Amino acid sequence: MPSLIRTLLLLSVVVLAGCSVFRTVEKPIDGLMLLPPVKGTDTQVLKQKVTLKKYTQTKQFLAVTRFSAEETKLVALLPTGQIFLYLIHDKNGFEERNETGIALPSKDILAMIQFTFWPESAIKLGYPESQGWQMAITPKKRDLYYKKTLLLEVKIEGENVSITHHGDNYNVDIHTFDQEVLPL
Repeated sequence: MPSLIRTLLLLSVVVLAGCSVFRTVEKPIDGLMLLPPVKGTDTQVLKQKVTLKKYTQTKQFLAVTRFSAEETKLVALLPTGQIFLYLIHDKNGFEERNETGIALPSKDILAMIQFTFWPESAIKLGYPESQGWQMAITPKKRDLYYKKTLLLEVKIEGENVSITHHGDNYNVDIHTFDQEVLPL
């Protein structure tokens, strides 16, 4: 019996030592974070032309986005004027209704718009360094890193925004042609 106990003890030590040699594989991120509405801000409506480019495919649509202290809503229209996408993000979560079945990274598009237009303090709360996020923010450029790898690169030139999503290999160009602050 003592030899059986010694064998089991030795086997346990070998297994535990082996576990410490192998690193666990980290799960890649599921996507960008949707940020909560910014409390105390005025309601704004943005009307934008959005161009999404991935490899040789290009999709264009018009987006009307409403930011308020309670929610973010985006309605996307095809160039023909047909509404094809509704996105809502509020305290109850994220909701998407895609009326035409056109495949889009909808949640990431909304998160990229937030990352571009939200105040730096709100972005830092949504992308905490303790979870591997870093960012570099200037008036004309915003970069988002995950575990020191550039994930999102935003260039702001007046009404035009160019976004490169390095993690999923696509570009989004946004031209804001109308921005309105709504009275309370």
